[in-house]
Amino acid sequence: MLQSSADAPTPRMRQNYLSEQVFEWAGIGVVHVRATVFYENLGRLVRSSPPAQGSIRLPWGKESTVLPLVAAEDVARVSVGLLTSPSLTAGTAYPVVGTVISLKEIIATFGRVLGKDVRYEEIADEQWKSDALARGYNEHSVEHLSALWKAIRAAGLNPDTARFAITETIEKIGGAKPKTFEQFVREQQRELAAQPVAASA
Repeated sequence: MLQSSADAPTPRMRQNYLSEQVFEWAGIGVVHVRATVFYENLGRLVRSSPPAQGSIRLPWGKESTVLPLVAAEDVARVSVGLLTSPSLTAGTAYPVVGTVISLKEIIATFGRVLGKDVRYEEIADEQWKSDALARGYNEHSVEHLSALWKAIRAAGLNPDTARFAITETIEKIGGAKPKTFEQFVREQQRELAAQPVAASA
Protein backbone atom coordinates (compact mmCIF):
# COMPACT_ATOMS: atom_id res chain seq x y z
CA MET A 1 0.00 0.00 0.00
CA LEU A 2 1.37 3.40 -0.98
CA GLN A 3 -0.06 4.92 2.19
CA SER A 4 0.75 2.79 5.20
CA SER A 5 -0.07 4.30 8.58
CA ALA A 6 -2.25 3.85 11.63
CA ASP A 7 -4.61 6.56 10.37
CA ALA A 8 -4.65 5.57 6.67
CA PRO A 9 -8.09 5.92 5.03
CA THR A 10 -8.79 2.25 4.22
CA PRO A 11 -8.82 -0.94 6.32
CA ARG A 12 -6.26 -2.69 4.11
CA MET A 13 -3.86 0.23 4.40
CA ARG A 14 -4.12 0.13 8.19
CA GLN A 15 -3.63 -3.64 8.20
CA ASN A 16 -0.62 -3.21 5.91
CA TYR A 17 0.84 -0.79 8.45
CA LEU A 18 0.35 -3.31 11.25
CA SER A 19 2.06 -6.04 9.21
CA GLU A 20 5.01 -3.72 8.62
CA GLN A 21 5.24 -3.08 12.34
CA VAL A 22 5.29 -6.82 13.08
CA PHE A 23 8.31 -7.24 10.79
CA GLU A 24 9.98 -4.19 12.32
CA TRP A 25 9.48 -5.56 15.83
CA ALA A 26 10.96 -8.89 14.70
CA GLY A 27 14.22 -7.08 13.95
CA ILE A 28 14.99 -9.08 10.78
CA GLY A 29 16.21 -6.13 8.69
CA VAL A 30 13.07 -5.72 6.61
CA VAL A 31 12.43 -3.07 3.93
CA HIS A 32 8.99 -2.11 2.63
CA VAL A 33 7.71 -1.83 -0.94
CA ARG A 34 4.82 0.64 -1.02
CA ALA A 35 3.03 0.39 -4.34
CA THR A 36 0.01 2.38 -5.42
CA VAL A 37 -3.04 1.07 -7.33
CA PHE A 38 -2.02 -1.48 -9.98
CA TYR A 39 -2.95 -1.03 -13.64
CA GLU A 40 -4.13 -4.63 -13.48
CA ASN A 41 -6.61 -3.85 -10.70
CA LEU A 42 -7.94 -0.90 -12.67
CA GLY A 43 -8.25 -3.15 -15.72
CA ARG A 44 -10.21 -5.67 -13.66
CA LEU A 45 -12.58 -2.97 -12.44
CA VAL A 46 -13.12 -1.68 -15.95
CA ARG A 47 -13.92 -5.19 -17.20
CA SER A 48 -17.10 -5.02 -15.12
CA SER A 49 -18.36 -2.16 -17.33
CA PRO A 50 -16.11 -2.63 -20.37
CA PRO A 51 -15.13 0.39 -22.45
CA ALA A 52 -15.87 -1.82 -25.45
CA GLN A 53 -19.51 -1.14 -24.57
CA GLY A 54 -18.82 2.58 -24.48
CA SER A 55 -19.19 3.28 -20.76
CA ILE A 56 -17.10 2.99 -17.63
CA ARG A 57 -19.26 3.15 -14.48
CA LEU A 58 -17.30 3.93 -11.31
CA PRO A 59 -17.60 6.25 -8.28
CA TRP A 60 -14.46 8.26 -9.00
CA GLY A 61 -15.90 11.76 -9.01
CA LYS A 62 -15.19 14.24 -11.77
CA GLU A 63 -12.96 13.60 -14.78
CA SER A 64 -10.33 15.84 -13.20
CA THR A 65 -9.82 13.22 -10.45
CA VAL A 66 -6.19 12.11 -10.43
CA LEU A 67 -4.98 8.59 -9.64
CA PRO A 68 -1.43 7.38 -8.92
CA LEU A 69 -0.99 4.00 -10.69
CA VAL A 70 1.69 1.39 -11.39
CA ALA A 71 2.18 -1.79 -13.42
CA ALA A 72 2.54 -5.03 -11.45
CA GLU A 73 5.52 -5.79 -13.67
CA ASP A 74 7.30 -2.68 -12.39
CA VAL A 75 6.56 -3.59 -8.76
CA ALA A 76 7.97 -7.07 -9.41
CA ARG A 77 11.17 -5.61 -10.89
CA VAL A 78 11.65 -3.37 -7.87
CA SER A 79 11.10 -6.33 -5.54
CA VAL A 80 13.68 -8.43 -7.40
CA GLY A 81 16.10 -5.52 -7.34
CA LEU A 82 15.74 -5.19 -3.58
CA LEU A 83 16.01 -8.92 -2.94
CA THR A 84 19.23 -9.13 -4.94
CA SER A 85 20.76 -5.92 -3.58
CA PRO A 86 24.05 -6.43 -1.72
CA SER A 87 23.08 -3.84 0.89
CA LEU A 88 19.81 -2.50 2.21
CA THR A 89 18.99 -0.10 5.03
CA ALA A 90 16.58 -1.80 7.42
CA GLY A 91 13.26 -0.02 7.88
CA THR A 92 13.48 1.83 4.56
CA ALA A 93 10.25 2.24 2.58
CA TYR A 94 10.34 2.34 -1.22
CA PRO A 95 7.35 4.11 -2.80
CA VAL A 96 6.47 2.75 -6.24
CA VAL A 97 4.40 5.03 -8.51
CA GLY A 98 4.57 4.49 -12.28
CA THR A 99 2.25 7.27 -13.42
CA VAL A 100 -0.03 9.97 -12.07
CA ILE A 101 -2.94 10.31 -14.45
CA SER A 102 -6.33 12.00 -14.51
CA LEU A 103 -9.56 10.12 -15.04
CA LYS A 104 -10.05 12.16 -18.22
CA GLU A 105 -6.72 10.83 -19.56
CA ILE A 106 -7.63 7.28 -18.54
CA ILE A 107 -10.93 7.45 -20.46
CA ALA A 108 -9.20 9.02 -23.48
CA THR A 109 -6.61 6.23 -23.47
CA PHE A 110 -9.24 3.51 -23.49
CA GLY A 111 -11.06 5.24 -26.34
CA ARG A 112 -7.91 5.76 -28.38
CA VAL A 113 -6.57 2.24 -27.99
CA LEU A 114 -9.91 0.44 -28.39
CA GLY A 115 -11.10 2.73 -31.17
CA LYS A 116 -14.35 3.42 -29.33
CA ASP A 117 -16.24 6.47 -28.12
CA VAL A 118 -15.72 5.75 -24.42
CA ARG A 119 -17.48 7.80 -21.77
CA TYR A 120 -17.30 7.88 -17.99
CA GLU A 121 -20.49 7.51 -15.98
CA GLU A 122 -20.17 8.47 -12.34
CA ILE A 123 -22.22 6.33 -9.99
CA ALA A 124 -22.87 6.55 -6.26
CA ASP A 125 -20.72 4.62 -3.79
CA GLU A 126 -23.65 2.49 -2.70
CA GLN A 127 -24.47 1.58 -6.31
CA TRP A 128 -20.87 0.52 -6.92
CA LYS A 129 -20.81 -1.51 -3.68
CA SER A 130 -24.01 -3.29 -4.62
CA ASP A 131 -22.79 -4.05 -8.14
CA ALA A 132 -19.36 -5.19 -6.91
CA LEU A 133 -20.82 -7.60 -4.35
CA ALA A 134 -23.22 -8.97 -6.97
CA ARG A 135 -20.26 -9.63 -9.28
CA GLY A 136 -18.46 -11.64 -6.61
CA TYR A 137 -16.09 -9.18 -4.95
CA ASN A 138 -15.52 -10.14 -1.32
CA GLU A 139 -16.70 -7.76 1.38
CA HIS A 140 -13.19 -6.89 2.56
CA SER A 141 -12.16 -5.78 -0.95
CA VAL A 142 -15.34 -3.76 -1.37
CA GLU A 143 -14.80 -2.04 1.99
CA HIS A 144 -11.20 -1.20 1.06
CA LEU A 145 -11.98 0.04 -2.45
CA SER A 146 -15.00 2.08 -1.36
CA ALA A 147 -12.86 3.86 1.24
CA LEU A 148 -10.08 4.30 -1.35
CA TRP A 149 -12.40 5.94 -3.90
CA LYS A 150 -13.67 8.35 -1.24
CA ALA A 151 -10.10 9.21 -0.19
CA ILE A 152 -8.97 9.80 -3.77
CA ARG A 153 -11.99 12.01 -4.50
CA ALA A 154 -11.43 14.01 -1.32
CA ALA A 155 -7.66 14.37 -1.79
CA GLY A 156 -7.88 16.50 -4.92
CA LEU A 157 -4.55 15.03 -6.05
CA ASN A 158 -2.31 17.06 -8.31
CA PRO A 159 0.07 15.36 -10.76
CA ASP A 160 2.69 17.92 -9.77
CA THR A 161 2.47 17.15 -6.05
CA ALA A 162 5.77 15.55 -5.03
CA ARG A 163 4.15 12.93 -2.79
CA PHE A 164 2.39 11.40 -5.76
CA ALA A 165 4.95 12.06 -8.47
CA ILE A 166 6.38 9.20 -10.51
CA THR A 167 9.06 7.67 -8.30
CA GLU A 168 12.66 6.99 -9.29
CA THR A 169 12.46 3.63 -7.51
CA ILE A 170 11.30 1.75 -10.61
CA GLU A 171 14.16 2.84 -12.85
CA LYS A 172 16.91 2.94 -10.21
CA ILE A 173 16.12 -0.34 -8.49
CA GLY A 174 13.97 -2.12 -11.09
CA GLY A 175 16.31 -1.28 -13.95
CA ALA A 176 13.72 0.03 -16.44
CA LYS A 177 11.52 3.06 -16.99
CA PRO A 178 7.95 2.67 -15.69
CA LYS A 179 5.44 1.15 -18.07
CA THR A 180 2.97 3.79 -19.23
CA PHE A 181 -0.75 3.37 -18.82
CA GLU A 182 -1.20 3.36 -22.59
CA GLN A 183 1.36 0.56 -22.96
CA PHE A 184 -0.63 -1.49 -20.46
CA VAL A 185 -3.95 -0.86 -22.21
CA ARG A 186 -2.44 -1.83 -25.57
CA GLU A 187 -1.05 -5.06 -24.10
CA GLN A 188 -4.44 -5.87 -22.54
CA GLN A 189 -6.55 -4.67 -25.45
CA ARG A 190 -8.18 -8.03 -26.20
CA GLU A 191 -9.03 -8.73 -22.54
CA LEU A 192 -10.36 -5.22 -21.93
CA ALA A 193 -12.61 -5.42 -24.99
CA ALA A 194 -14.04 -8.79 -23.92
CA GLN A 195 -17.35 -9.30 -22.21
CA PRO A 196 -17.37 -8.72 -18.43
CA VAL A 197 -16.33 -11.56 -16.16
CA ALA A 198 -17.07 -12.35 -12.52
CA ALA A 199 -14.74 -10.50 -10.16
CA SER A 200 -12.44 -12.23 -7.70
CA ALA A 201 -10.74 -9.38 -5.86
